[in-house]
Amino acid sequence: MTRFNLFIASALLLAACNGDKAKQQTPTGSQAIPVSPNPKPQIHTDTLQFIHFEGNFDYWSCIFLNSSKDTVTLVTDSMINEKFKNRLFEVKWFKDTLVQAGDNDSKFAANRMSHFRPIKGKPFVAPITEEKILQDIRDLPEVQSGADQVVIAERPADGKNYYLVETGTHGEDNFSRLCMFRVYTYPIYKITVLVAAENTELSLEQWRNLNH
Repeated sequence: MTRFNLFIASALLLAACNGDKAKQQTPTGSQAIPVSPNPKPQIHTDTLQFIHFEGNFDYWSCIFLNSSKDTVTLVTDSMINEKFKNRLFEVKWFKDTLVQAGDNDSKFAANRMSHFRPIKGKPFVAPITEEKILQDIRDLPEVQSGADQVVIAERPADGKNYYLVETGTHGEDNFSRLCMFRVYTYPIYKITVLVAAENTELSLEQWRNLNH
């Protein structure tokens, strides 16, 4: 074999070896795509009925009802005005991790609202009107027999999620109070009797048992 032929054979062999080596070093498709250390959270979109804004804890939250009439609580950085109560909203939210202040900075999972806008549509649950609240109190046998006036003394505000309803009778120059009720409209509609001296509540059944 001539020197020229030996040179050609050596060159071809070297090229083949380098090709095999390159194939071995080529990364797979999954290896070639860099993985983000902080992947973006998945955004969910739902239609929800706004019920209440809660601003008394470390994290603000909004309470909604979904189409199945289940309560949905979403952490938020924005307040929804009470005038939108019972309106439908298009809500975008994602799963988040929050820090519990004062508890060794322990972490917990929560759903955080990222965007919301009011939309047209019929509420999933019919709003409970103030007239219904007053009428339900008037219809209580104890009120019918002992009071001639039923008025709303306080409305939900400043973290209170109930109506305070006062009942009693008017004299010529005085008002004799019969009792006061707290009426909750969510998560369930509920009437309780306020024991003002102790700032505690009794169910209607407990109250009636005490008076019989």
